[in-house]
Amino acid sequence: MSGEADLTEYLFNTRKNRHYFCKHCGVRAFGVGTETPIGVMYGVNLGCLEGVSDEELSRVPIMYVDGRNDKFAPPVHFSHL
Repeated sequence: MSGEADLTEYLFNTRKNRHYFCKHCGVRAFGVGTETPIGVMYGVNLGCLEGVSDEELSRVPIMYVDGRNDKFAPPVHFSHL
């Protein structure tokens, strides 16, 4: 992974999920959920990706995650994404 030295890790509350922020601008680039009902989960800030076309992004599967109610499914409405 390139740019690793430019990231800082933050662990909230339970300290089980890792959140990575840019040391220079503070943007949250991505996170890794280690304790989820669906296993390890990665959340990526799409605004941080370079060289990825809208067409390529349109093929990425999207998962709706509602941890409070234990619901994990593809969203019904996603044209705004």
